[in-house]
Amino acid sequence: MASSLNKGIEAAKSGLMEEALGYFKDAIVEEPENADVWVWLSAIIEDEEKQTVFLKKALELDPGNRPAQRGMAFIERKKYIPPKPGEKLSDYTHPVGIFKSSSVSPAEAAAHISNENPMPVNQAIPESASRPQVQPTPVVPQAAKTRKPWLDILLYGLTLMVFIIIGILIGSTLLNIDIPFLSKPAQVLPVAPAEEGVFILENDQFISLEMKQSLPENVENLPFSKSKQPEIVMNLPLVTVGERLELRTVDGQSIPYNAIPAENNMHLLIPDVELDPGSYCYVFALNSSNEQSLYWCLTVSE
Repeated sequence: MASSLNKGIEAAKSGLMEEALGYFKDAIVEEPENADVWVWLSAIIEDEEKQTVFLKKALELDPGNRPAQRGMAFIERKKYIPPKPGEKLSDYTHPVGIFKSSSVSPAEAAAHISNENPMPVNQAIPESASRPQVQPTPVVPQAAKTRKPWLDILLYGLTLMVFIIIGILIGSTLLNIDIPFLSKPAQVLPVAPAEEGVFILENDQFISLEMKQSLPENVENLPFSKSKQPEIVMNLPLVTVGERLELRTVDGQSIPYNAIPAENNMHLLIPDVELDPGSYCYVFALNSSNEQSLYWCLTVSE
């Protein structure tokens, strides 16, 4: 028998939000320690204060819950950056956010069809509406049109260009030659992360960095890298790589880094200099005054 959570998910995906809300309320009683229940509940309501409470509850139960982390980041960002038209919390708590839009009811569809008042198929066509006989139009001799010389030249040029392009494509295929304007961009990442987030890439392995809203109080438990120039993969749509994303020491000293565009809108972040052993954070400012920021921190080991 399906749980209340699963029934609520199916109802939400079908656009039956009131029905889904009832199931999720039952799921809170059945599974109060399940973070997914709280994330789903936050996605189908419009009250931002309640959304915040539910997402914080989800993170309290499961600090690594990525949909809840993305949802909290979106709520924090809205305080400083107005959301785009139609943008909502469920867009960032995927796969929570993909719901079907409300469909037209059967009564509305029937009314629409009846208003169109189509003619029955077997209704006879009156004789007065029969097709009149068309009299043949007399042919009037016209002087032969003369084609302009420049038009002939243009057509010949286009035809020649098409044959040249086809020849290049065939030649590059047979001879296995890379043509610059036909080649795909070089692959930056040897492997791609299986989910959204910020990761240390080391030995083709991804080590997840937890998103925080302030500097970590205890840096001893941070993920660490053995590289002096650790490679960081930024795979997070909420974060725009640019002026508002900095690499800093825990003391606030800014360090230059290079951002290399990768596949699927990801970025590979690499410090321009070798880092001394210690803790560092990539910091994304949610507004220009740096009053609110998101942090992803790591330790460079000796």
